[in-house]
Amino acid sequence: MILDVALISTSLIVYFFIIYIYTKKNIWENKLYRSLFLLFISIFIQIFGVTLQSLLGSRLNIDLVYYEYISYLGGVFMPVFLLILAIRFNNEKAKLKYKLMLFIIPVISLIILWTNDFHHLFYIEYSTMISETKFGAFFNIYSMYSYICMFVSVIIFMITSLKKSGFLSIQVMLVVIGTMFPLVPNILATFKIISMSVHITPIMLSLATICFAIAIIKYKALNITPVAFRTVMDTMSDSYIVISNDGTIVSTNKTFDDSFSSIMDFDKNKNFFEILKDTKLVDLKELKKDISLSRRNGKIIKKEYHLCFKDFDKYFEVDIHPIAAKSDSKEYVGTLLLFKDITQHMLDMEALKEKQEIIVKQGQLVSIGELAGGVAHDINTPISAIKTGIVMLRDMKKDVPEAEKEILNRMDSCATKIINIVNSMRNQIRNLGSDVNIKFKVSEVINDIKIITYHEFAKNKTTLNINIKKDVSVIGDPTKLGQVFTNLTVNAVQAYKEKKNNVVEVTVDEENKETVLITVKDYAGGIDEKIVPFVFKNILTTKGTNGTGLGLYLVYSIVKGEFNGDITFDTKVGEGTTFYIRLPKA
Repeated sequence: MILDVALISTSLIVYFFIIYIYTKKNIWENKLYRSLFLLFISIFIQIFGVTLQSLLGSRLNIDLVYYEYISYLGGVFMPVFLLILAIRFNNEKAKLKYKLMLFIIPVISLIILWTNDFHHLFYIEYSTMISETKFGAFFNIYSMYSYICMFVSVIIFMITSLKKSGFLSIQVMLVVIGTMFPLVPNILATFKIISMSVHITPIMLSLATICFAIAIIKYKALNITPVAFRTVMDTMSDSYIVISNDGTIVSTNKTFDDSFSSIMDFDKNKNFFEILKDTKLVDLKELKKDISLSRRNGKIIKKEYHLCFKDFDKYFEVDIHPIAAKSDSKEYVGTLLLFKDITQHMLDMEALKEKQEIIVKQGQLVSIGELAGGVAHDINTPISAIKTGIVMLRDMKKDVPEAEKEILNRMDSCATKIINIVNSMRNQIRNLGSDVNIKFKVSEVINDIKIITYHEFAKNKTTLNINIKKDVSVIGDPTKLGQVFTNLTVNAVQAYKEKKNNVVEVTVDEENKETVLITVKDYAGGIDEKIVPFVFKNILTTKGTNGTGLGLYLVYSIVKGEFNGDITFDTKVGEGTTFYIRLPKA
């Protein structure tokens, strides 16, 4: 009873699997699937004949061997169909010119079996127990031919797998194991090593069928795409994902899984669009628009996307490939998205841009230094001539009236003051474009600035508070850094205008192991919001004719161009402004 149920179940499994292959695949255009279909037809016929023997053999007055006539309709051809399948798997386009010759022995075997009552060349004495059956002379020929076909099939499957993927893939191992299920027991039973009923053969064939089904449906073992294709895709440095029209994930490669599995689950059959919507990894509306455009034009679209989610922050160049149906090139069945990681390229471009900015700033500083030197020379030359004339006038007359003497002295004093101002300006920026590069303490420069700006602070009744929490050394030109502090502190003093009890705070501290942080803070009421975006970018002044607009522009240029540092600021209208200078430590 149990054996009957097993046989019926096996028959149904094979039958429905045949229907599945027939309805899901266009087997008449695909030689590989056509061979597979015929293989399962032969297995089904063999199972059907043995099932009839098991169910009706004891109930009808018919010799049991006659049921073998039905069973062998499929059994004799099964090894040949398996061999053809293996050849097609190795090369689907292989031309089997002499394939009909493979069927000669199976056809002769079938004829001899059906006429066995006259010559007993196939069975001398038949029994459902293989070990008790006495085989005729031709049965040995048939058996040897069948075993050779099956062994050759297994070898071809193994060689093909090694050739195409470099290893015995899971798919081919399933086919090999499935082939061994009916083959090994039958060989052992034929040589009377084990005792086995002919009814066990369909059970073994059913196990083989299950292995074939898993290999074909689950792992796509017999797909026309070579086994090596999967290996090639998984070893690609670029990531790819294939999605259907509604966004369902069809396929990904190992690189894609490794790149994105840390932030989300991209398993097959999930919806790619829903995942992007939930994570907001990328602008979904823009991506759908690009996919639609690629399909409408039938062309590949290249687009850069910035993917940012939690700790994941990368740039990708994405190729959007529309996938057309084989039957209609204008009907698109899906989309291939190829992701090329360009994060390092973007970082390199940003670094290059910063270096270019530094080079430009250095060039600007050189130009300003040269301009200052030229202007100072052009001003000092006529002023020196005027001063010389004043001295000559004073020396020409011994008895100079007091009124004239006072005028001459005042003129001489003004000329001297002009020369001093010009020289001071030249001294401050004459080295802006030079290559002075020494190690010095920040405190040394700040203490010098305290002396230089004393008069400005005293005149405006402002106190300069210096707090050096940790004295740190930097590398560069101390003259240029002094210019930075001079401009920032003087700007802070002048921002108070006519206020009293004013304070400017300068703090020096170590920000981290690589950077020193210097802050210049005032409480003068802050910077107008309209001016904030242009503080460092333009030659800007809020002092009318009393300012040149070079101060903060020079500060930014020196910090970025000479010290490779950074300068930012916080300001709040009605309260004050704080400048933050970060310089690399020596």
